[in-house]
Amino acid sequence: TGSGKTRFLLTVGSLSYKPIFASGASTVSPLFRILDEIRGTLIIDEGDFRFSDEKAEIVKILNNGNARGFPVLRSESVNGREFSPRAYTVFGPKLVSTRGFFQDRALESRCLTEETGGRKLREDIPINLTATYKQEALVLRNKLLMFRFRNFGKREIDPALVDRSIEPRLTQIFVPLLSVIDDADARDALQQVARDYHRDMVADRGMDVEAQMLEIIQELQQEPFSPGLAVKEITERFIARHSEDFDWKVTPHWIGNVIRKKLGLKTEKHHGNYFIAVSEGPKLARLFEKYGVDTGSGDLGDSGDSAGDGRSEEGPQGLPLL
Repeated sequence: TGSGKTRFLLTVGSLSYKPIFASGASTVSPLFRILDEIRGTLIIDEGDFRFSDEKAEIVKILNNGNARGFPVLRSESVNGREFSPRAYTVFGPKLVSTRGFFQDRALESRCLTEETGGRKLREDIPINLTATYKQEALVLRNKLLMFRFRNFGKREIDPALVDRSIEPRLTQIFVPLLSVIDDADARDALQQVARDYHRDMVADRGMDVEAQMLEIIQELQQEPFSPGLAVKEITERFIARHSEDFDWKVTPHWIGNVIRKKLGLKTEKHHGNYFIAVSEGPKLARLFEKYGVDTGSGDLGDSGDSAGDGRSEEGPQGLPLL
């Protein structure tokens, strides 16, 4: 609180294309209708929705509004009897101020987040906005409108600006912005912002349960003579390192759910034990990169000797077990 979120929305929103100001107390129905009618920039203050997970209707609209072609479908009553389907366009930029992050990771990944309140208020910023603010905003809006007139139909997304070293969704957000910038220094500065966002996202993921589990999986890959990536072994190591971080008992069943549902890795049962499937090697490599886990020379397809007897254990079709 008191970090300047509302002032940020007022000043930046006043420069936006067809700004639509709304409070977080607004319901979903008028939001998608006014977005469809005006096709402007939605600006929501105090957007800490009570339920901000993937089940919330407002979150679904914000997620769908990130790209063209995914309207909100509603049935409209005609004369109080018939119901006719109608598509409402919700695509367009949004400015949302919140006191915390969204629970839905898909929505959070679509946001460029600026944390306010980290610096002392400058002397030249008025405590209360004056009429000068409105006049300056009008001048800037007119300049931006002239830019649109001069460049309408002339600007296209430049594929050469795609940076493969950062998150694809982050690239998807920044490339259109970069494509309308002619100044090389300004473009370089914005590309650095994108790289900083990518680095912060990877660092945040490094604190997740998934990252902790991937670190253990990566260690098991590197160990010589390992019988494979057994869920039981992953559980034992996870409990030894991280069990105190949780308010519940960490079990092989819970670990297995994280591996299958959150990491999306397939498991196979052999001789009463569950192992991560050999076919999941490429997916694991992508997960290591996504979560910033350092990888070594281990190969998911390598088979070591079974502990204790020096024999290589084989699964179906003679494939080495993990």
